[in-house]
Amino acid sequence: MRSLWIERINAGTRLHGVNYGNFMHGLMKENIQLNRKVLSELSMHEPYSFKALVDISRTAFPGNRPVKEGLASIL
Repeated sequence: MRSLWIERINAGTRLHGVNYGNFMHGLMKENIQLNRKVLSELSMHEPYSFKALVDISRTAFPGNRPVKEGLASIL
């Protein structure tokens, strides 16, 4: 089940331009103690709440910059 939760969290974070490892690191730096099961459920059923966590993680860890897509990634 743990790997399923990680896949769901990863899918949710990539929608917002952050990878799983950086997301979890940012949450750890902000001392947000939600387990993977809860994060997985939030990513699936509460997208706005999950986006808020991604934003918190992004500000806590400078490596969480948004990923450019399409032509923007080349330029």
